[in-house]
Amino acid sequence: MNNNDEKLLREFVRRTFVKKMLQEQHNTMLQEQKVRSFVRSLINEVSEEKANTVIYEAKEMANPHPSTGINKLRDAIRKAKPSIKTKFQQLTSSSEQRESFSNHLLAAFVRLFDQLDALSASSEAEQGLEDTSADLAGLEEPGADVEAPPEEEMADIEGDIEGLLESMLNEIDVDVADEADKNDIVSDEIANEKESETKKNMSQVEKDVEKKKAQEKEREEFGAGLEGDSTGRNQAFDAFNLVQTYFSDNYLDLDSPDDREMFKKWGLYNLKLLLDSYEEELAPQLDTPDIPNPQ
Repeated sequence: MNNNDEKLLREFVRRTFVKKMLQEQHNTMLQEQKVRSFVRSLINEVSEEKANTVIYEAKEMANPHPSTGINKLRDAIRKAKPSIKTKFQQLTSSSEQRESFSNHLLAAFVRLFDQLDALSASSEAEQGLEDTSADLAGLEEPGADVEAPPEEEMADIEGDIEGLLESMLNEIDVDVADEADKNDIVSDEIANEKESETKKNMSQVEKDVEKKKAQEKEREEFGAGLEGDSTGRNQAFDAFNLVQTYFSDNYLDLDSPDDREMFKKWGLYNLKLLLDSYEEELAPQLDTPDIPNPQ
């Protein structure tokens, strides 16, 4: 075979087989890249969804969430987690205690958001009344077009009325003030003497019992309308008092209704997930099967 024939043969093989193989390989690589891109997009989508909704797992993130409400919620949960976890995981005697804790704590947060919304609505209504009053104050008084009496007569009349009123008010104020001061002083002295005498006669144990009785009344009000273990309720009461401010402060910072709705909705959802995760950590392990000794 001469050189020309060999060249022709090589060219034929290259065009017929090699080029086809290279094209197939190229297509395969493109297909693999498409698959990888699709898988990456799914992973990113799931990761983003998890980061956006399961807030209790979120670390300090370089990129904030698009919703200000979620960012404020992350801050509240980050601060509250240690206290909630400690109080919850002390309840190891029974699952009923932990269930009571979860129910009372979540119910307390529902009430908290309702109260915050009610207070905000009340403040807005008061502001509206103030604005209306200010507008009315700027209007012309009724009867402004009626002719006034001569200035000399008005001055004399007003002077007489003012003098009479001032004299009467001074007499009343003096009498009332003297009587009130006497009564207040006597009442305060009696109350202080009784309280001091009572405390003086009480032992430290009795003082502790009295303090506990007062606290028990608050805990009963906290758990009103809910059944459940009292120990879990008491622990939830203590936990809520520790973390309430984190949530109310951040919630009240928000002016947008959408931000507040995001904070409230995802706040309750993530608190529930948080408590469920703590329950899983404390759930009893499966008993080891009893395997007899083969000896």
